[in-house]
Amino acid sequence: MNQTIIDTIAPRLTELVIKKIETLTSDWQKPWIADMTHGLPRNLRGTLYRAGNVLMLLFLSEIMGYRTPVFMTFRQAKEEGLNIRKGSDAFPVYFWKMYVRHKETRKKIELADYYRLPKEQQKHYDLIPVMRYYPVFNLDQTDMQEQQPERYAQLTTSTEPKDYSDGLACGPMDRMLERQSWLCPIYLKYGNRASYSPSLDRIICPLKEQFPEGAAFYTTLLHEMSHSTGHPNRLGRLKESSYGDADYAREELVAELTAALCGAMLDFATTPREENAAYLNGWLEELQKEPTYLFDILTDVNRAVRMISERLEDAAPMIEDAASAEAA
Repeated sequence: MNQTIIDTIAPRLTELVIKKIETLTSDWQKPWIADMTHGLPRNLRGTLYRAGNVLMLLFLSEIMGYRTPVFMTFRQAKEEGLNIRKGSDAFPVYFWKMYVRHKETRKKIELADYYRLPKEQQKHYDLIPVMRYYPVFNLDQTDMQEQQPERYAQLTTSTEPKDYSDGLACGPMDRMLERQSWLCPIYLKYGNRASYSPSLDRIICPLKEQFPEGAAFYTTLLHEMSHSTGHPNRLGRLKESSYGDADYAREELVAELTAALCGAMLDFATTPREENAAYLNGWLEELQKEPTYLFDILTDVNRAVRMISERLEDAAPMIEDAASAEAA
């Protein structure tokens, strides 16, 4: 069932990411997320979307020129007295729903009831994650501007863009560095390159004052932290690879999107690393060749972001539990 759903929505998501990467090939210094002045993707009630949907809906808003990343289902629009404009295409938002089934009797119970069971009894049940999705429309695909002009103006009002020229300070990241609470040691030292060593399980990064902008420092650090989540003792994602081969390029895309999603969570924009500009065309080729390639990437991105967000205090939750669903 999951594969059927993936096959259904993967082409639409992949088409979007291809368009986004194509904008980067002409200017690799352009941010992954170009506009942070309207906040994170959310529905009309203000509930934030999570996981890979954050990246997808931000990319969609940029490419389609939407005024704000506010989305709704057809039902939500009707409940608000709004009409979806004729010819509007919906976009899929995906989530995982957890089913609980007894191993012998095959009887299903609610997840909440499962968590109330003693640990010994829980062992008799299987937890089965099943992917679901629902279509959403952007605010600009409705007639709110005509029907509710004041509310539309309020929802599309942007905040002042942040000025990173004098150095951005990110409290959750700074506290993590001060306490050395990341999963492996992080050494900040004067130098000209950042790296993660799987064999030594450590990150080395230049000093913050060496970067022209605070966002560039935190982006670099998040990129290397992303790699470190793939260590065999953690997510087990890293493979033996050589610079430039397919596995290396894939891991770089995971790290790029993980850093972009974490940056959105922490309220700053990230740009592709200079050395990864050469991979943009390779990523495009893989996405065009196999649309479901993106889902494998997003799965690894979600796991990495979850691991990072769990270590950052006061960071907005960006990854949903498999048991929870997006607010439809």
